[in-house]
Amino acid sequence: MNLWQIAWRNLMRRKLRTLLTLLSIIIGVASTFGVIASVDTAKTAFPLYLKAAFGKADYSINGTDSYFSETVFHEAQKLNRASAIATLAQSAKLHIEKEGITAIQKRVDLKGYSRFDTPLTNFAVVQGNLEGSGAVITDRTAKVWKAGVGDKISVETDTGVREIPITAVIKYTVELMGPSSWSMAKYHPWTVAVPLPVLQDWFDLTGKIETVQLKALPGTDAAAVKQQIDVLAKRYDNIYMQPVIMDFDSQFKDADTFFLALYIAGFLGIALSAFVIFNSLYVSINERKKEFAAMKTIGYTPEQVRAFVLMEVLLLALVGTAVGLLIGYGLANLLKMAIFMLFSVHEKGSMVLWKGIGVSALTGILVPLLASLYPVRQAGRVSVIAVLKEMRAEKASLSPWRGIMGVVLILSGFFIKHLLLIVPLLIGVALLFPYLLRLFIKILQPGYRLLFGFIGEVAGRNLTRNLSRTSMTSVILCMGIAMILLMSSLNSALIQSYEKAIFATYGGQLDVTFHHAEKEDLEELRKLAGVADAQTYALQAAIWNLGGEKRKLPVYGVGAEWINRFPLFTASGASQSELVKKLASDEFIMDKISYEIWGGTIGERLSLETVQGMKSFKVVAVVETMKNSGYGAFMKMDDFRQHFGFKYERNALVRKDADTSPLQLRETIFNQFGVRIEKMFGPEDFASVVGATLTGSFSVINFLVVLAILISGIGITNTLMMNIMERIRELAMMRAVGVTRGQLIGMILLEGFGMGLAATAIGCGLGILLIYLTSTFLEVGSLTYQFGVSGLILSLVVLFGLLISLISSFTPASRAAKIHLSEALRYE
Repeated sequence: MNLWQIAWRNLMRRKLRTLLTLLSIIIGVASTFGVIASVDTAKTAFPLYLKAAFGKADYSINGTDSYFSETVFHEAQKLNRASAIATLAQSAKLHIEKEGITAIQKRVDLKGYSRFDTPLTNFAVVQGNLEGSGAVITDRTAKVWKAGVGDKISVETDTGVREIPITAVIKYTVELMGPSSWSMAKYHPWTVAVPLPVLQDWFDLTGKIETVQLKALPGTDAAAVKQQIDVLAKRYDNIYMQPVIMDFDSQFKDADTFFLALYIAGFLGIALSAFVIFNSLYVSINERKKEFAAMKTIGYTPEQVRAFVLMEVLLLALVGTAVGLLIGYGLANLLKMAIFMLFSVHEKGSMVLWKGIGVSALTGILVPLLASLYPVRQAGRVSVIAVLKEMRAEKASLSPWRGIMGVVLILSGFFIKHLLLIVPLLIGVALLFPYLLRLFIKILQPGYRLLFGFIGEVAGRNLTRNLSRTSMTSVILCMGIAMILLMSSLNSALIQSYEKAIFATYGGQLDVTFHHAEKEDLEELRKLAGVADAQTYALQAAIWNLGGEKRKLPVYGVGAEWINRFPLFTASGASQSELVKKLASDEFIMDKISYEIWGGTIGERLSLETVQGMKSFKVVAVVETMKNSGYGAFMKMDDFRQHFGFKYERNALVRKDADTSPLQLRETIFNQFGVRIEKMFGPEDFASVVGATLTGSFSVINFLVVLAILISGIGITNTLMMNIMERIRELAMMRAVGVTRGQLIGMILLEGFGMGLAATAIGCGLGILLIYLTSTFLEVGSLTYQFGVSGLILSLVVLFGLLISLISSFTPASRAAKIHLSEALRYE
């Protein structure tokens, strides 16, 4: 019989213990593989998606008025080594009769393209073709509408009802974004692409366009193409050229913090499985001391004994890793879908697996081997003489250096201003846990005696019989409880912080974006019922140079006379109007996020592209805002028009009166302006989106933490089963002298409950400490949060921890109740 067969036979001697230990390895490997593969996939796919979705063009030509002449496009088509398309967008209303569908759900944005089949659109056809003269819709829209190629779309325009057939269905794309259901259409309009001449005819805009998108052909000198476009733009006084910039940092600025939290949660599983493996092996070695002593008497060396045990561990690790990788692949796909959904990335993307497979496979084998080093060493050191003597119960002895090291590691967390402080804190608590557990049990024992009598007294005493084993089991649950309390509290606190900041800097109760604004629109808006006040503002995504790389910086044109009534930012030491009033023509205010990305200081200058070319601006103040997710700059309206050439404003901020609800305000404005409204978004919408994103992010992290907590449940079950096997004669004798099955079950349940109660209490204390420490430095979207612990979250976490311990204790308790005296007397 070879080593592998012997190892397998030995593992099958304790089938339940082997299965539970194997499960801990599987969960640890699966969570590690799932996190690494999904994060690597996201990091690879996000820039590619950003480029594919928003960076199909290299340059765009825009107008300083709502529209400009199509002649510009015809000239752009003649440029050497460049591809160009013209676009025009208008809003309309679907002409359908469908029960339960309101007018606001029928909104549709019509996008006119001079051509559909070009690299500048890059539509992926699902059905039909792009060479027809009809409409193009996405597969998502087609599914909701239950429409396909050949069906007709009817829309209501200012010139009457128009009809057009569908000639192509394409994969969902950013250019043709739309709701996923009719109910979601209350918040987002549908989008349909139509040929440019058709849209111009429908809206009486013959010869008018809004943008020209251009792309340098492969192998072309980009600088030469840019120069041609620049020369073209300068021949007209109502257009300007702008490069298309992909600003990955601002688009996914919170991704790194989220990925780090995922890594910590994912690796927590494999780390906790090491505790379970160590515990199982340590007890197994103690149980098999007679066996090892017998092997030595017939000639086995200590190295050969260690090899037998090490082979068992290796076999367990290989099987657990193999199964864990299979399950981890499914988990990686699940996590990838969740991450892509959270960051609104509409891309399937192929999985990046090799790094995840390599790291998790190596971890799945190395962690069990490292966890087994001490037990394996003890197996080789078994003394034949000592085994022949009467075995005494384990006596817990704690090294003072262990406690000192634990305190040092915990104190170090107070000086680490990074989320990685979790690592030394968890290790420190693991080292200190036996001391904390011993203290907790001393406090618990009188309560157990008072509440549960005899079985409570026995259960309390049994908790201290194998203190090191009990503490190693409880600390697993303790760490999981601390992490889930931290993540749940962070989620709640950050959402509250975001909501306060959003409502304080949104500029009103509603931000209305008109497709094309008329001069009299502002007065009409102010006269509507329920509108207390309204004000238009300008916005331009200016190009700036940061470390040799071009980036976008949203610049707002604001007025000192109205900024206090419609606050778009908050500042300390001065009112909003005072800051704006003092601005010179070459000065502006930056928000905190863009200021930190820039890396300069107040008083320094940076350059922005204007209609006059690159121009230097002085940064005079830093403010806080949640407009555009807290990323932008502010300058006087008159200076804004001068630098960026805009002769119109598309955005209007609206304040409602006290008797009007946000929904009533939207309906009133929509009824007045109808399809001319491109978008209506309020602070509650923004808060809802942010809340959903944060909750989704923390839910993914908590899901991984719950997987780790399942390992703690496995550990409790394993420990109690080992305790029962060690005390099987004792338990049988208790049954023989009159202890009932119910009392025996109650005693084991109380032992498990005691482990869980200690772990939950200490874990909650650790979690509260982590919440406090992270509140001193952690920022998400430039926002910090105030230290605080929700009573509801704390109660739910405590109940969860106690429930896990009780569920984990049920199987061992049932096994203990079935022990027979005759069986126990034969047990070795």
